[in-house]
Amino acid sequence: MAKLPILEGHIIRLRPMEIEKDKYNYYDVSLDEKMHNWTGNTVPKTVDEIEALLRVYEKVLNVWMIEEKASNKVIGMMRLSFPEVHNGELVAGDSQRLHSNYWRKGHMKEARQLMYHYAFDTLGVDMLIADALKDNINSCKSLESVGYELYNTKEEFFEKKGENLMKHFYKLTKEKWLSLKV
Repeated sequence: MAKLPILEGHIIRLRPMEIEKDKYNYYDVSLDEKMHNWTGNTVPKTVDEIEALLRVYEKVLNVWMIEEKASNKVIGMMRLSFPEVHNGELVAGDSQRLHSNYWRKGHMKEARQLMYHYAFDTLGVDMLIADALKDNINSCKSLESVGYELYNTKEEFFEKKGENLMKHFYKLTKEKWLSLKV
C-alpha cells in the first residue's frame, strides 16, 4: 500500500500513524473510558498494550491519527480497511475513535469528510461500510448525518458486555457521497 498522505482540514489534521510516537499519544486518548463504552475495546493498562494493538492495525488498515490543529494534540484515530473487491465493487470499512472531549464539536465530521474524499476520489472506492450498536444512538446519527444508509440489523454477541446486542450495518456509496458533497 502506498504511503498515506496528510489530510488537512480547518480544525483537524489527519496524519499517517507513526507507531513509536503514537503509542504514547493513542495511549493517552485510550484512557478515556467514555470512548470505549460502545466498542469492544477496553481501557488499556500499558503503553505496550497500545503498541501491540497499533502493530495489528498497521497490517490490515490505513490508519491516520486525528490531530487538533490548534494544539497539535492527538485526539483520536481514523481507520480505513484496505479496499477489496466484493461483487464487482471496491469496498472498504470505515471506523474511528475520538476522545469524548471532542464529541459533537465538528472534529469527527471534518475527519470523515477528509477520509471519504481520499477513499472515493484517490483510492477509487465504490462503497464504504460501517457498523454501530443499535443503542449507540450518537454513532448511528453521526453515520447517517454524513450519508450512510442502514442496510441490515442483526443480533450479535458483544463479548465486552457478555450479551447479545442488536447491531446496525451501514453503507455509503460513492454516488451518495458525491450527491451530498458541498
